Amino acid sequence: MPSVKQNDQLDFSAILAASVHDMKNSLFLLLQAIENVANEVESPQPRRQLADIHYETQRLNTGLMQLLSLFREQRNELPMNSEEHFLDELADDLLANNEFYARHHGVELTAQALKDESWFFDHNLILVLLNDVIINALRYAKSKVHVQIGIDSLTQELVIEVSDDGTGYPQSMLDASRAGPQAMNLGSGRTGLGLYFAQLIAGAHTTQGKQGNISLSNDSELGGSLFTLRLP
Repeated sequence: MPSVKQNDQLDFSAILAASVHDMKNSLFLLLQAIENVANEVESPQPRRQLADIHYETQRLNTGLMQLLSLFREQRNELPMNSEEHFLDELADDLLANNEFYARHHGVELTAQALKDESWFFDHNLILVLLNDVIINALRYAKSKVHVQIGIDSLTQELVIEVSDDGTGYPQSMLDASRAGPQAMNLGSGRTGLGLYFAQLIAGAHTTQGKQGNISLSNDSELGGSLFTLRLP
């Protein structure tokens, strides 16, 4: 049986990007449908179950974006669209994306950002990164998750913190976060992939020789975990 000849002109990166874009559109419609159905349901238990479905759909959406970004990075084709964005608008986007799950699980989600202040970063990539952090914080929080967006005037860096009142990060995650992306154990599952993606996207933001970075700790003022993203 003759072998199938590979088309050298086939751009798998473009095909993957188009497929992910199409799947993201479908997932967006599914998320909207879940929210609409939840608004029609009066009993709290089904609404909570719908919120769980919403959560898993969000995770799938994030996973698709991570997959595409990591594939492009391996081919040195990761697009960086660093543009100026207002910090309070970023806070509003994060609240809008995660309020549904928080509301139906009794978790208070708040965000605070400097008004009329802006910074240069890739909005889509940073939004994917932070949504992943927030949705996991909501999953493990007891009752509160807070997002703080500000500027460190001493180091001239954008600082974004996500804190919760849960039990904190396990030691294995704290240890993994201190390793560079190349030392990350992707075999540890989605947690390892999420950390790798966060470090990769943070590090891709560079200005005058300075790189962005992330850090994890259990020093949250709320008593639980604290995720910190710094961008130059």
